[in-house]
This record gives sequence, C-alpha cells and structure tokens, in this order.
Amino acid sequence: MTTTSNGRPHTAADPFVDLVSRSQRAVTDAATGMAEMWGAALTGADEATRRTSGSFPGQPSLGEAVDRAVDTGIAVLEMQRSVAHQVLDALRLR
Repeated sequence: MTTTSNGRPHTAADPFVDLVSRSQRAVTDAATGMAEMWGAALTGADEATRRTSGSFPGQPSLGEAVDRAVDTGIAVLEMQRSVAHQVLDALRLR
C-alpha cells in the first residue's frame, strides 16, 4: 500500500479530491490574475470616475463594478462547492 505525502494511505476518493483541488487552484490563480490585471488597468481610474461622476448619472462606480464582479466569482465558487458535494453524495463518499 502506498501513502500520500502526509503519511496517510491512498483512498478511492483521492483522484476526485485531487481533481477538485487542482480545479480550485486554477480558479484561484485565474481570479488572482484577473485581480492583478484589473488593479493595474484601473490605477487612478477611480479618481477619474469621481471627477466625472456627474457626467454619467445612474452608472455604477468602478468600485461597484468590481464588487459585482467579485460577487459573481463568489457565486460561481459556491455553485462548484454544491456540485462537488452532490457528486460526493451520489458516490456515497461523504
């Protein structure tokens, strides 16, 4: 019998757990990259929005747009968690 890096024996669920773990890392890496990209792109833009906010009434501020984007990401992660739990339940692994 082989063991994992933390000394515990391998189980039938390990490939699934590894897949979920890698998927979550990929999503986290993508979100981090997007945050860095948006941060670089929007440097100083919030100040410009404040200066011109009277020109675009009813439009969300850049901060509100970022909040909406992050809220969407959180909703996607919660959906992924729900699906993963449903799969575990269906396979009777939870």
